[in-house]
Amino acid sequence: MRKILFLTGGISQGKRGFARKLWKIWFAETKGTETAACREADGKTASWEEFQQADIAWNLQEMARRILLSKEGQADFAADKEESLEARAARLAEEIPDRIIRSGCQKIFIADEVGCGIVPMERLEREYRELAGRTACRIAASAAAVWQVTAGIGRCIKGSAVPEKNEDAGIQEAGRQVKTEQMMKEETDMEKEHGTGVNEAVIPEEILTEIEMQTRQAAKEFLEAARMKPGQILVVGCSSSEIENFRIGTCSSRLVGERVYQTLSEICREKGIYLAAQCCEHLNRALILEEEAVRRYGYEPVNVVPQLKAGGSFATAAYHAMEHPVAVEEIRADGGMDIGDTLIGMHLKPVAVPVRISVKRIGGANVVCARVRPKFIGGERAGYDSELA
Repeated sequence: MRKILFLTGGISQGKRGFARKLWKIWFAETKGTETAACREADGKTASWEEFQQADIAWNLQEMARRILLSKEGQADFAADKEESLEARAARLAEEIPDRIIRSGCQKIFIADEVGCGIVPMERLEREYRELAGRTACRIAASAAAVWQVTAGIGRCIKGSAVPEKNEDAGIQEAGRQVKTEQMMKEETDMEKEHGTGVNEAVIPEEILTEIEMQTRQAAKEFLEAARMKPGQILVVGCSSSEIENFRIGTCSSRLVGERVYQTLSEICREKGIYLAAQCCEHLNRALILEEEAVRRYGYEPVNVVPQLKAGGSFATAAYHAMEHPVAVEEIRADGGMDIGDTLIGMHLKPVAVPVRISVKRIGGANVVCARVRPKFIGGERAGYDSELA
């Protein structure tokens, strides 16, 4: 496997620390051992050769500046004395990413966002900014995956947050066992750090606010498109780990679960819709509903209290926030939202129909929505009610 990953974001936002975690997940196995040393290079000081050979190369924008303006960079990229600054910047915007892509190396490149703010008055700074932006665009276009990192939290904005199978069959076969052992070790380390896979870290309010805004937008779009009515049930599965760009079930966050539940509960309450919070697979995807809904639909209660690692943060938040929470093993809901690939389909009525909304992710978690409709019966001679379709 020879893949490039690309990280971008504001200055001092934890991109390097996030990149080191990604390197272990994506590339450590191909080095022959999960503890292989990771070579790093700083674009401010490293030579072009060191920068290109590193496993994690950061300050890509500074390397572009040095290549454009320094004698060393001009030597590496064969500057023409008759070449204007504009022409040189335009040429390097093609040549720098082309060399990186053609090298066939697997690595992580990191670049600060430099295109925001006031356009510089100095010609040199304008050409540098243009070069840095075009270089980042070319590399991001060829990268297997791209992340935007804020406050140490990465959001995958292109590709998959986890690696696909190795393209090289030899590496694939040899790396299978290493990958399994690595994942087990990561889960063990996560449990040691967060207490059996629970993330108790304080999450910045701006991150929680963004999650709330995404959740609110997704819910409003879905409920409008699905035409759900008062008294109907919306089932929601939510992985706080996936929202925070971790693998489902490995980093359950109480704060994230509570914020998502509070947002959805408020919207459902305004519309008179019952909210069913799906637990994780450790509780066989049981559900938490208000007692009123359970009695109305005749569901059979069961005895279980969800927790962060046995039920999940979302269902736990629901259990503690509802006036009279009741757990049931199964329902037949009228609509559903799946936040983080939690598999809610088993609790939907037949026939389920996908609903497309503009919000594709909440944090790092995939968002998939579905409504239900009555079955069409009677064949080609029958007429149908378009309001039920």
